[in-house]
Amino acid sequence: MVSSAVGINLGAYNHANDGPSLMTVAQVARRLSAHPHSVRRWADSGLLSCYRIGFRGDRRFKQEDVEAFLVTRRNGSVNE
Repeated sequence: MVSSAVGINLGAYNHANDGPSLMTVAQVARRLSAHPHSVRRWADSGLLSCYRIGFRGDRRFKQEDVEAFLVTRRNGSVNE
């Protein structure tokens, strides 16, 4: 018998009472008006905190981390 993994689509899963929602690379890119490759590069370099989930290691971001990064970026503290 082959079992299949059941996952949650975090892009659509955003219930207020279920704790903090996590954002995908695409969602963060839209929020920061940046390319997804830039978001991945910032995460890989440690400028933007992320969590790796699943066996593929997909990146997920806390909204408060993204907002803090946005403030830092607007102040000119981040080099692209």
